[in-house]
Amino acid sequence: MEKKKVKYTSDWTLWACYIILCVVSVIEVFSASSLELKNGNVYSPIASHVKFLLLGLVAILVLERIHYKYFKGLMLLAAPLSVVLAVVVALFGKSVGGASRAIEIGGLSLQAAEPCKFTVVLLLAYIFARFQKKEGGLSTKGIVLGFGVMLLFVGLLITQGGSNAFLIMLVSCLMMIIAGLPTRLLVLGWTCVALAVGSVLWLHFSGKNDAAGTAGETVAAQTVEKKKSDSGILLKRLPVWKSRIDDWLGTGVPEYKKPTVYEHDGNSQRHHASMAIANGKGIGVGPGNSRECSRLQLAFSDFIYAIILEELGLIGGIVVLLCYIGIVIRAGMIGTQCKNAYPTLLIMGMALMISMQALYHMGISVGLLPVSGQPLPFISKGGTSILIMSMAMGVMLSVSRYAVERTPEGLRGIEDDDELPQDLRASNPSGVM
Repeated sequence: MEKKKVKYTSDWTLWACYIILCVVSVIEVFSASSLELKNGNVYSPIASHVKFLLLGLVAILVLERIHYKYFKGLMLLAAPLSVVLAVVVALFGKSVGGASRAIEIGGLSLQAAEPCKFTVVLLLAYIFARFQKKEGGLSTKGIVLGFGVMLLFVGLLITQGGSNAFLIMLVSCLMMIIAGLPTRLLVLGWTCVALAVGSVLWLHFSGKNDAAGTAGETVAAQTVEKKKSDSGILLKRLPVWKSRIDDWLGTGVPEYKKPTVYEHDGNSQRHHASMAIANGKGIGVGPGNSRECSRLQLAFSDFIYAIILEELGLIGGIVVLLCYIGIVIRAGMIGTQCKNAYPTLLIMGMALMISMQALYHMGISVGLLPVSGQPLPFISKGGTSILIMSMAMGVMLSVSRYAVERTPEGLRGIEDDDELPQDLRASNPSGVM
């Protein structure tokens, strides 16, 4: 019997979300880059940003045309490169925000965190598909290897930013759940999360009784404490994490009564982000009319969502939020129709990587989460982030193109076992179907 010919097309919902985010990116990065206008050329910062957006678009167009079965080869290339890059950055990288985060190569600044996140998703998608039980769910070997990959990359990135390690753990655990993690391990995992949260709260409140004086004196004391901690890279980061958590949980002093501290790990970014949101008054002041972008140091990257809320108002902020949520929902719709585990885990892993980082960035910008440096995918200025997130979108579009087809009745999975190598033929995990 002749096999039915399939018309391969990429998913236009994913394309629409990506295009909207890129348009917002060009507008807001141009507006938020006023601090970089040192030579009088107002187009220089945005020209560099657009260049990376175009390179990212090329990466998407190339990857979406490659059948997802070949991403096993991409994984084998990305894994050693990401590990080497993370080690080199940890040992020789330049310090950004008190941690080694990037290395300069040929005039370009390469960050290790973004490639590592991408690599983790590729590795876990393969491992969880390779070690699926016939009756559904992850085998013990798959669980052990999955935790091993997660812990390896968490260990590599923990000194380069605690939020990067946290995001890798979060995405990894969600992928394990999708792959069919046993219920008893889910319960154990939630218990560990509860203990971790309890430890953070204990750390905060145990030190609160020793704090004295005004909020400004508290910040100064924390700065002295951080400078004294010179016994190891990880130990030097612990006071930084503690001070950020303490600032996030509060010291009993209302935020508007605290002085704005412009020292390293002061509260100036949080304060000016709040001022930007307040200045927008929910309706926005219009593109290019931001008042705080010239005062907020990282307005074009780590706090660009605050500038979006200032200029585009609540409606603009909601549109951006819905684009990221739409990426996850559409990935879920495609993933549930895939016949095999590998494409399901690929598209869901990449979607979770993009959306969880976006939600984390937004939470920081509006004061819901402790301050930490996380770019807003596709929007924040930064070459490494744009290129890696574009590659993730290319992988998702490849799955949408070759794993499902669009019919009048809706999405339908494509039977392509004859196209896949033996180790990628496991059925879609029962937890997703």
